[in-house]
Amino acid sequence: MTFKRPLGLFACVIAAALLVVPAFAQTERGKAELKAGSGSITVDYGRPSLQGRDPLALQKEGSSWRMGKDEATTLTTPVDLTFGAAKIAKGSYMLQLLKVSADGYELVFNPKSGEATKVAMKKLTGPSPVEIFTIELQPAPKGGIFVLTWGTARLSADFQTGS
Repeated sequence: MTFKRPLGLFACVIAAALLVVPAFAQTERGKAELKAGSGSITVDYGRPSLQGRDPLALQKEGSSWRMGKDEATTLTTPVDLTFGAAKIAKGSYMLQLLKVSADGYELVFNPKSGEATKVAMKKLTGPSPVEIFTIELQPAPKGGIFVLTWGTARLSADFQTGS
């Protein structure tokens, strides 16, 4: 009888750990930052794993993906951005990835109100697969480069920063 109580407590601790660990692992968030003006451009996103899949290849033409898992991917910028001819005003945006053709993608900036803006992305194939979805903001002479890497796909879009 003296072992029942410790064994019961041990079983409860194990059960709780089995429930908490997967929930904690699923909440992994990534953050990309690039200094701009008096602040930083930031992207907050979930980081799913490939787990033997190729989600970008499975995405159907005309469909969009919110780039990440759990909460929506968001970009916040303290300065105006210019992607080619597309202008992105300073503020916060929900991001999506639109598949427009077999190898063509567009980065979609959805403001809280108003029209979405689409930006063409360049696609390259990386030398080896990247297991965990990654977004980077890399510095460039007049702005930066938005880079999305997952599997063997590397999608990028150059931008300039304003004041």
